[in-house]
Amino acid sequence: MLRAIIIDDEQSSISTLKVLIEKHTPALRIVATTTEPEKGISLVKDYAPNIVFLDVSMPRMNGFDFLTQVEDKNFRLVFTTAHAEYAIKAIKNQAYDYLLKPIDIDELKTCVDKIVNEKSTLNEKGTTVEHKNIVIPVRDGTIFVKSQDVIRLEASGSYTFFYLENNIKHLVSKNLKESEQLLDANYFYRCHASHIVNLNKVVKMSSHDGLFAQMTDGSKPEIARKNKEVFLEKLKLI
Repeated sequence: MLRAIIIDDEQSSISTLKVLIEKHTPALRIVATTTEPEKGISLVKDYAPNIVFLDVSMPRMNGFDFLTQVEDKNFRLVFTTAHAEYAIKAIKNQAYDYLLKPIDIDELKTCVDKIVNEKSTLNEKGTTVEHKNIVIPVRDGTIFVKSQDVIRLEASGSYTFFYLENNIKHLVSKNLKESEQLLDANYFYRCHASHIVNLNKVVKMSSHDGLFAQMTDGSKPEIARKNKEVFLEKLKLI
């Protein structure tokens, strides 16, 4: 699933676009929104989004000024605006697409579908998530879990906790290194000596009082500082 953020000075526009995306583009997850473009700069850094929906006309800092302040532009930029006259300038600023407000559902779906298909093509080596079973040994036998259900792993001495969707947890009779060998390295990353995360389940990288990966279940496994750059790069490939 691709990650997106929305930057628009009007909360009503953010809410409308978010509803459209949640209803009509299931391959896309909104991980953050803001009405302040200044805050949007840090959101891009923290969330490493695949797509940024950016309003053009905003007070204090318009969409084009925002782009000059963003260091890492490794995302697909989709301008959203009510002003058609910005189209040429948007294209010159390497916008992937341009959506006029009020946003047309079919145009939105076409835009997102193109990005999703492009991502799948670029990742032919194994980036489209395959729902494979992982065979893991537990105290009373062996269980089979789907890789997309695994949120994270955490070391516990010579054992490993597997944290799954729906608040399911299994204690596995393998250490973290052995457990890591059961996983697909395209989707799982050992971000810390004690933690492995499913990159598809990462919502945000938090740098408050340390460095952490905020997961879909609300947990926050630690990220080793030395792994920060690799972690962000891997996120961008998902």
